[in-house]
Amino acid sequence: MSQEYQDYMNANYGPEDAADHGDLMRYQSDYVRLRGKCKEMSEALVSADPTLTLVRGHYLCPAWGEQPHWWAKKPDGTVVDPTKDQFPSRGAGHYVEFDGNVECSNCGKSMKEEDASFESNYAFCSYECHGKFVGVF
Repeated sequence: MSQEYQDYMNANYGPEDAADHGDLMRYQSDYVRLRGKCKEMSEALVSADPTLTLVRGHYLCPAWGEQPHWWAKKPDGTVVDPTKDQFPSRGAGHYVEFDGNVECSNCGKSMKEEDASFESNYAFCSYECHGKFVGVF
């Protein structure tokens, strides 16, 4: 466990929170139980309640920064996040919906996701940019 994580937890969750939040072991357990299951669990919520909408985007966690994430939202825009407890901030961060655009990893050009080519987590606007990025041009 990183020192930054421990400092965040100690600064934000004291002994008085133990009844509501548990100790650091609970956070580790929630992380293991929920990490990587955002889409699956949010889809299950939407399937069970058709008034909900599935949302893809990023969660801005005060401790971990920007995290790719899935959640659901109510018609009034209220976030319903079944996996929020995987984050140290427990959903108290900021949710940002994906707008459909990505940036080229080489030149920074913004484009629609469907117009980009991908290599792992990297998006490219052209064959030339991909080649420059990997060092063959």
